[in-house]
Amino acid sequence: MAREQDKQSLNECSNIVEQTFKNLEKQNTIDDFIKENKISIHCEFSNCNPHNPSPQMNHWKVTLKRKYKLQGNHLDTRYGHKQMTLFFSQGYGIDGEPKASSVLDCLKSDYQVSIDGFGEFCANCGYDEDSRKAYRIYQACVDQGKKLIKFLNDDHDANAFTMGTYHFNKLLECESL
Repeated sequence: MAREQDKQSLNECSNIVEQTFKNLEKQNTIDDFIKENKISIHCEFSNCNPHNPSPQMNHWKVTLKRKYKLQGNHLDTRYGHKQMTLFFSQGYGIDGEPKASSVLDCLKSDYQVSIDGFGEFCANCGYDEDSRKAYRIYQACVDQGKKLIKFLNDDHDANAFTMGTYHFNKLLECESL
């Protein structure tokens, strides 16, 4: 009887260990990140995108907004609000307004491809390093990456000392679409 209880306990332990490893392996999705950080999106159709003048695309002026709790004492109920406005283009085959998940995924991939400098950007994206157009695209990726970092990181003063929460790295860890 004791031997069967030991086997049962061992099986329960192995199930717990297996479930723990599955949870560790599971990556957060961008949709989970959006819910966790209370990000919303507002889209307006635009006739053009200054960074992508291609007429074969649907252009949008997108505003991402987020609400976050300020880091005061345990009784503090204040909230901060941030927003980021950018132009976003998607092909004619994609119907409807852009979703926050697709916009954040594109911003994330643009940041990752531009982080190693202009030469690597050109090599990864198939651009010529002597192209001014390629440099403008690269610079737009860098600028939007900086705006994204500022949008996702909470920098504020509370109780006379600086507090901050950094969500940008959590976005980078999210599974891509």
